[in-house]
Amino acid sequence: MLKKTRNLRLMALGGICAVGFLFAWQNVQALKLGYTIEKLRREIKDLESANTYLNKEIQASLSPEKLEAEAAKLGMVYPEPGAVVILDGPPAADTAGRGWLARFFNFNKSS
Repeated sequence: MLKKTRNLRLMALGGICAVGFLFAWQNVQALKLGYTIEKLRREIKDLESANTYLNKEIQASLSPEKLEAEAAKLGMVYPEPGAVVILDGPPAADTAGRGWLARFFNFNKSS
């Protein structure tokens, strides 16, 4: 009977130790996950900040004033008023589909 009681006490002590170990392990895992979550939140905040900055840079780069300044640096100038040709509508029937080679040999569409 004494041996049975001793075994029962050892099993109870082992069970309590196992429960304590599982409780400690669970708390350690929760702590690790908490640190990981905070790290990811900081990373998200940093990425959102970088995204905002880059969007502002894009908007500044695409502004007409900035594009005009960059074009001036490259030596581009506004065209003369007579140099601009606005193409509206289909091409004229007599020259439609006739490249330089056809015009060179004087081929007609009708022939």
